[in-house]
Amino acid sequence: MKEDSNCLRERVLNLFKSSRGALTQKHFEKEFSDVSLTTILPILNALQKEGMLDVLVNTDRTLSWQLRDQDSTEKLKSLSDLEERLVYNAIRNAGEDAASLKLISSETKLPQNRIPRILKSLISKKMIKEVPMAVGHKQKVYLLMELEPSEKLAANTLFAGDSGVDAEFISILRTACLKYLQDKAISASHIADPLERRQASYVSCEEIHRFITNTKICTISCIFIFCDKQQS
Repeated sequence: MKEDSNCLRERVLNLFKSSRGALTQKHFEKEFSDVSLTTILPILNALQKEGMLDVLVNTDRTLSWQLRDQDSTEKLKSLSDLEERLVYNAIRNAGEDAASLKLISSETKLPQNRIPRILKSLISKKMIKEVPMAVGHKQKVYLLMELEPSEKLAANTLFAGDSGVDAEFISILRTACLKYLQDKAISASHIADPLERRQASYVSCEEIHRFITNTKICTISCIFIFCDKQQS
């Protein structure tokens, strides 16, 4: 039985509202297995014409759709400088994954050496913010002021909202891990056999990772990466 178009429209809008970021064709095929994509496309086109959706072109030339934030749309209209509008829109399109200087340049066709001045202006207007990246990540990324980073991005950041690096959180995490190591050593000290005592006092990276995850100290998903360093 063919689904009523108004009902399908509500289902599409609810999917956008419950999802994070843009939706691709694969999302619709997965969530609407009972409806063909050719039935959904006219609804997406109508929502775009109504100014409710943005259509994005992915790097593989496929399309994705993103629910347009009305607040950011009004902010975009308030910008009189064309280049600022282009840069702001590129960052908005990147959503919670944020936009790098390279991506902004690619989206706007502006030379990279001109973009930092525009970014500084948008930051001063409190329209965007720079996301502080973790050590080892040289490239800066930028996010709309009202957005929080995606889980994927947050895993590579030391994000703490407008204040930048969260020194307090790092201090809490360090103290908790130190206490865990000390408790492990105290527990091992009661073992009579010296070899067993020494072995019991050791804590692996996997155990510390499990401790942080189980105690919910960090609410962002932590990914454990094993680094095998071999000396030549």
